[in-house]
Amino acid sequence: MVEVNIRKKNINPRLKDKIRKCINLLNVEYKELDYTIEFYTTRDQLEKERKNKPDLDDKAYNQIFNGKFETPAITLGEKKIIKIFLFMYDNPETDFDQFIKLIVKVYHEIRHAWQNTNHLYENEPEILDIDANWEEYVRLPSEKDAYKFEEQQMNEHMLKICEIFGSEKGFKYTLHKPIRDIVYSE
Repeated sequence: MVEVNIRKKNINPRLKDKIRKCINLLNVEYKELDYTIEFYTTRDQLEKERKNKPDLDDKAYNQIFNGKFETPAITLGEKKIIKIFLFMYDNPETDFDQFIKLIVKVYHEIRHAWQNTNHLYENEPEILDIDANWEEYVRLPSEKDAYKFEEQQMNEHMLKICEIFGSEKGFKYTLHKPIRDIVYSE
């Protein structure tokens, strides 16, 4: 069985364990994706990558570092890598709301990995400048699908996610209104 690999880098082992447990709540087809999740705990790690061995083009790096719309994660299908930018979260290890935001993004990006593995949405345009094309970006069929997936999975597993975090604060997860309006339109 091949499974999503979480590359160590500088991630706290307790947080890594919590993330792995949340991934293990998903159906087997998501847990067995041959992808690696890389966590960037500091901006410097990503800056160093950009300078020495870039995986992305400059527009993507600029969007991550300076974008009006936050880009806390990205999936590179051709390299089978999911990049999660932990430096965009205040403290997901101890702050429940930040942990939920993180798991939402992990689920969203795992769905993109699944889409790539199943050769879906291959002819979509790549939109790297999200600030200039936000609505167009959210309207992409792959994005609509990933947003619906994250919402469905978060609600299906919310009680277990809360238990993994150590909270009794369960709630119904919904997409932010502007995203929800686009994702569920048409």
